[in-house]
Amino acid sequence: MKLFGKVTRVKNLLLRKVKLRLLISWCLMRKRGNRSFEPASAKKVLLLRLDDKIGDMVVATGVIKKLADSGHQVSVLSGEACKNMLSGVKHIAKFYIYQRRESLRALKKQHFDVVIDFDDVTTYERCRLIYKLGARHAIGFNKQGYPMYDTSIDFLDADTHITERHKRVLRLLGVGCAEYCYDLEPTSASVDKVSAALAGLHYNALIAINPFTGSEDKDLSRQQTQDIISLIKSRAKNSLIVLIGQESKVAALNMADCIYIPGSTVNTAVEIVKRADLIISPDTSIVHMACAFNKRLVAIYNQRKLKDTGLPGHVIWSPNYGNAVQIVTEKENVSDVPVEVINQQIGEQIALMENECSPRREVAL
Repeated sequence: MKLFGKVTRVKNLLLRKVKLRLLISWCLMRKRGNRSFEPASAKKVLLLRLDDKIGDMVVATGVIKKLADSGHQVSVLSGEACKNMLSGVKHIAKFYIYQRRESLRALKKQHFDVVIDFDDVTTYERCRLIYKLGARHAIGFNKQGYPMYDTSIDFLDADTHITERHKRVLRLLGVGCAEYCYDLEPTSASVDKVSAALAGLHYNALIAINPFTGSEDKDLSRQQTQDIISLIKSRAKNSLIVLIGQESKVAALNMADCIYIPGSTVNTAVEIVKRADLIISPDTSIVHMACAFNKRLVAIYNQRKLKDTGLPGHVIWSPNYGNAVQIVTEKENVSDVPVEVINQQIGEQIALMENECSPRREVAL
């Protein structure tokens, strides 16, 4: 059975490659001269984030806001997680859920002027989607040789932050981007849920810790988390520590001296980050949420390479703002970073934070 499964996977891979070559040939045959990009007529925009990654979408909110403010009608095609996170954002015309095998008829009827694809993915499924959407223009990155994209932006710079991709798109569309800021708003339901969890608590500072990511090599260990909590309790005695993350995971840590939000979601994470005075997190979407609200942050990264390009993730997806401190380790796993290295930076941030915080009390509901 294992051999049969391996043969099937190889066959399917080869079949997709053949189908992609045929699709490219078909697009080349149907191409009517060289289409020049016309930014003045590109007002109805569809932004793709098909992988449904929260951090990627947080960064893309800057494009959505800039385009909407300049008179563009911006829709998004992504997954349920991103839809939930963006439900507090008011300037998205429509959100479409991406389902790989569903008909694109409803999307084609929208007659988008331009589709923007920020990923480096060049699979048959992705290229077929771009072709089938039938937009007047399709913007992609590193898509030379893929004629379903009429505009390809070269971007393989190992020293340039991911926001430069987004700025390049804005400039192409004739939109100013001297300042590029992410744009997030928590939902009213998440505000109520967090307020209920914090009701009646007294504290001078709210400190959020996010121990987990989507990859074990980037997670904090239980011992690191415990040692970080111990440091905070000794250095910031009137602080409230909130653990951010999937409820089952943070509850399993069984940590004293901190709380978590029952029934936590990506939306409650946004609200906690917005309220927090200091955030500690490895490389995950929480880093970019902290940037959206310009919060004090200690972020811990390893040097993992990005899957599609091989570029250094700790550079391309760094926090990239003044209130963030980034620790980059040469160790393969973040869990192997000596906690003393992390706590030194946390201690320095607590000292700065305490000069800014005044006593607070959450009002009982």
